[in-house]
Amino acid sequence: MNVGSILTLTPTINFAHRDRADAHVSWGPRTIPDWQFFYVIEGEAELLYDQKQQRIKAGECVLFGPDSPNRLSTVTEAVFYSVHFDWCHPSPEPIHPAYRIQAVSMADFSRAAPVYHMDFPVYGNVAIPCWFDVPELEQIFPRIIKEYQLEQPGYAFVMRALLMELIAILMRHVLDQSLSGKASKIEPALHAMRIHPEEPWTVEQLADLCGYHPIHFTKLFKEEMGRTPKHYLISERMKRAKQMLLGGLSLSNIAEKLKYSSIHYFSHQFKKETGLSPSEFRQQGS
Repeated sequence: MNVGSILTLTPTINFAHRDRADAHVSWGPRTIPDWQFFYVIEGEAELLYDQKQQRIKAGECVLFGPDSPNRLSTVTEAVFYSVHFDWCHPSPEPIHPAYRIQAVSMADFSRAAPVYHMDFPVYGNVAIPCWFDVPELEQIFPRIIKEYQLEQPGYAFVMRALLMELIAILMRHVLDQSLSGKASKIEPALHAMRIHPEEPWTVEQLADLCGYHPIHFTKLFKEEMGRTPKHYLISERMKRAKQMLLGGLSLSNIAEKLKYSSIHYFSHQFKKETGLSPSEFRQQGS
């Protein structure tokens, strides 16, 4: 099942809190009407979901969806964050899930939960994980909970922004994990383009770094990265150009450092890739 594209998501926080529970406290068996993040700060918990039993240690998080039986329980005394949300909703205003949570029997666990995916430009259809360890998330959960509890003006929009940041960090982690395994065969070429994007790398040079024939290298690169070596190199140059623009370097210096033949050609390629001229990008970042 697909939750939509990362570019069009309008997620909404429905409920968020930080809590503590004694050992052997259970929530469920049940189904929830939305999605839930359950992040363990201290102690240890356990999730029964999708016909699997998953331990959740401190610093780890689980994510599960609607209408599939689940049971959360603490193994030891535990401190945790719990956040309920929807991937897409017109309004950012919370809709408390409590009255739509339903009790189920253990017999209902016989059916498997669906696998959910999210669409990513370039990378395609990416599976959403049920369990993960992403340290950066611990800084976002308390900010979401503070907004939910204080209900200051505009809090629903702030929560939506924080949730979008959380989702982006999580899915970036998923992609990094996936690409680290897939990209091993072409890692020397990727490393060269990341470290020296200013160099006019040819397919032959990059293929030689990896020990492949250029035709096979190009095919392998496109299968694993979703784009050609040329397009990947351009994207790395634009990343470096953005850093230089925000660092205050002149357009002539940037074009020279990235070995463009002219400022005009650099500006043309920058706008083609980003949708903004270098000057417009610098103004937005100032």
